[in-house]
Amino acid sequence: MTARASATGQLVQGRSVATLGRGMALVKVGKAARPAVRPEDNTTVLLKKAARALNKPGIDRAVVFRGPNAARIFAYYAYPQDPTKVIRESADGTQVIGRLVDGRFRASKA
Repeated sequence: MTARASATGQLVQGRSVATLGRGMALVKVGKAARPAVRPEDNTTVLLKKAARALNKPGIDRAVVFRGPNAARIFAYYAYPQDPTKVIRESADGTQVIGRLVDGRFRASKA
């Protein structure tokens, strides 16, 4: 929503559609159409989908390690033999045991 002063000094409110030149703009006035919400984007439907997904244990590897920065994405989980340590797993399957210190992963000495 944009508010502009017209040539007569009146305030015009609407959605800016295009700038036509220096000091001239095309402004659509009137009621703005409400964006249509698809039924599958309804809060109730999304909540049911999230509950169904969270009810299943684990996350698929393809979901965790995808995208252009997959080489810099790591999965962290607790080390079963020592709960004070975590395991960092990279996209290629390499696992490194270490600790989280000040929010950063520090590999343990062998």
